[in-house]
Amino acid sequence: MKKIKKIHLVRLLFFLILGIICFVLINLKCRIIIKDNVFIGVKNGIIEKKADLKAIEIPDGVTEIGILAFSDCVNLEKVKLSDDIKEIGMGAFYDCQNLKDIKLPEKLEIIRNDAFLNCKSLTEISIPSDVRVIEEGAFSECSSLTDVQLPNNITEIKEKTFNNCINLRSIYLPDSLKIIGGSAFYNCSSLSAVRMSEEIERVGENAFWGTEVFKSGMVDEYGSVYLGKVLLYNKGLNDTVIVKGSTKTIANSAFIDNDRLKEVGLPEGIIEIGDKCFKNCKALKKIDIKEGLKRIGADSFAGAGVEEVSLPESITEIGEGAFNNCKDLSDINLPSGIERISGYSFENTKYLNNIKPDEYGCKYVQNILLTSENNGSSIIYIKAGTGLIGAQAFKNRKDIEEVYIPKSVEIIDSDAFFLCSNLRKVDFEEGIKLKEIKPFTFVGCKKMENIDLPDSLKTIYAYSFGDCSFTKIKIPKNVEYLDLYAIRECYLLKEIELPERLRGEYHWIATYGIKTPKLVFY
Repeated sequence: MKKIKKIHLVRLLFFLILGIICFVLINLKCRIIIKDNVFIGVKNGIIEKKADLKAIEIPDGVTEIGILAFSDCVNLEKVKLSDDIKEIGMGAFYDCQNLKDIKLPEKLEIIRNDAFLNCKSLTEISIPSDVRVIEEGAFSECSSLTDVQLPNNITEIKEKTFNNCINLRSIYLPDSLKIIGGSAFYNCSSLSAVRMSEEIERVGENAFWGTEVFKSGMVDEYGSVYLGKVLLYNKGLNDTVIVKGSTKTIANSAFIDNDRLKEVGLPEGIIEIGDKCFKNCKALKKIDIKEGLKRIGADSFAGAGVEEVSLPESITEIGEGAFNNCKDLSDINLPSGIERISGYSFENTKYLNNIKPDEYGCKYVQNILLTSENNGSSIIYIKAGTGLIGAQAFKNRKDIEEVYIPKSVEIIDSDAFFLCSNLRKVDFEEGIKLKEIKPFTFVGCKKMENIDLPDSLKTIYAYSFGDCSFTKIKIPKNVEYLDLYAIRECYLLKEIELPERLRGEYHWIATYGIKTPKLVFY
């Protein structure tokens, strides 16, 4: 009898232990968190540390890998993605230091910021053909990466995309590529061979710094180094430089701090003069810019010795501080078709000083409200016919309480009302044509409790509204793009009204520092 009881006890213990083991094994499996076809993250059952995850397969039907979904999964080695995935979110695989095996699906369209940042074990990656843009820092610090296959349809590689990929040896840049962002291949110390597209229009500052790529570029008799149709930099040995006829872009900082440079011959066909291009070229007194140029970058001529500038009708944009501190600049013609003049473009120049402000302290150039000065006016009536309120036009104007904007205004540029801490009322004239509110426009308008945005509005960029006193804000029915970071740190905000057609696109709103407001769709 005792023997039978002992046998039963042993069996009981056996099944109990077996049950515990099964329970543990079941709970060690990844619990996949999916919401609205967006992969949010994983939970590892009893072991809840993301670091324990080594392999995962994303099921069919999932269309997006969410923000930071696999971040800090330091032991993750293998990922099989659903064929339906179209977007890999910001920082999705950040710091997955052991990730070696991942194939991007053919339907993929978007690779967000820092998606594979610091994936140190990743050796190769093939970008699918539907990807047009690789966002900032997507493959930064992938130190084992040796081979990258770019699709023939890609148009832009953004800032720091392949930054510090020290084992990347060569790169084929397809003809579709138009823009290479600053530091895109920064410190890719093994990079010695670049097939540069002849269609490149813009190369950002330090895009190839710390690489061997300049050895494969062409250095001409004027000391200029070219890649494709881009003048990357000039060695600063000549007082006269003739730019090659096929050049489309002069890159950021190409001639910066060149004290010797007196004369530059620019050919027809140049599209862009990059940021800081001729900054502090104090001996440069005059420059003849040919028809076809579209953009003059930020600080392009800041601190240069230019006294007069003739701009062609093709110019559409003048970047922030473009002619800042050109103290002798007294004459510049601005074309009628210009769309944007950023803040401080003519700061500390004879040209700006000679423009007389109106009764509200506003200075205009053609249909552009360029800047303003504090003359004691707390109420501002912007002149009828104004098409653009320039970047930083009213920045830090703490005297302003009310602004009346005419129906002719189509764009309010970046930082236009930044830190107008006493601004409480913005009134848009009925029938206004306003299409865009650029980044940081109303940040720090602490006394603004309400804003009635017009139905004409199409685009609201990042940080357009921040630290305002809204309790409720309605996004107009015709808005096509609302940045997820457009509204933040509005501590009293309880509700955001959105058009019904945006429901699927806005599964979250980044507000920071406050409880997420209620989203109401109409």
